[in-house]
Amino acid sequence: MKWHISDITVRADALYAARAQLENVRASVELLEEIVPNDDFEIAWRLGRALFFLGQEEERKDEAHRLHARGAAACARAARSRPLHVEGHFWLGVNLALQAQTTRSLKALTLALRAKRSLERAARINPAYHAAGPLRVLARLKHKLPRLFGGGHRRARADFARAILLAPANTVTRLYFAEMLIDAGDVSSARSELEAILSAPLNTAWAFETARDRSHAQELLQRLDSKARMKAEG
Repeated sequence: MKWHISDITVRADALYAARAQLENVRASVELLEEIVPNDDFEIAWRLGRALFFLGQEEERKDEAHRLHARGAAACARAARSRPLHVEGHFWLGVNLALQAQTTRSLKALTLALRAKRSLERAARINPAYHAAGPLRVLARLKHKLPRLFGGGHRRARADFARAILLAPANTVTRLYFAEMLIDAGDVSSARSELEAILSAPLNTAWAFETARDRSHAQELLQRLDSKARMKAEG
């Protein structure tokens, strides 16, 4: 049976939507990689998205690095194919940012700066894409980057604020923001973000992330409570 591109993308999207079971994402990668050449825009960015997720969930750093490198290569093809579309630039930026996290050499900074450029381009094209994904990941990257290279809490906070304005119920954005606020010493605001995660309405499209983020938010709140008690008793 010969599959059309539209049939494959529908199937790949359905498999990714069931990402709580990791084998579904692996199956989507196998499906998408069957297309030769796999530089079709709709195939390439979806392949990059799936490889991002597998890399994110991979515990072995060397394997995660390889997965993100493959994801970045696929998304670079997508970005070249349709430079005015957001998907290739966004998932390229995400894969590069996570690839940088698994790189110990100075190459990590190069990857992070490439990620920043891709995310900035994605944000210019469509800042609301993927629940304000370009702004969310850009803010996360700025949180981690030194000020000299365009990072810093002030810059990150501005992007987080824009992302929350566009997608206020997204728990990933609020968790990243809370972590930045804790690093910045703004514990009160961090608590507000963490509590917002626990009370956020359920979005079935983000069920995996919401469950994960609620668990992490509870852990962070308990940690903050423990530190506050120790300070009070000390």
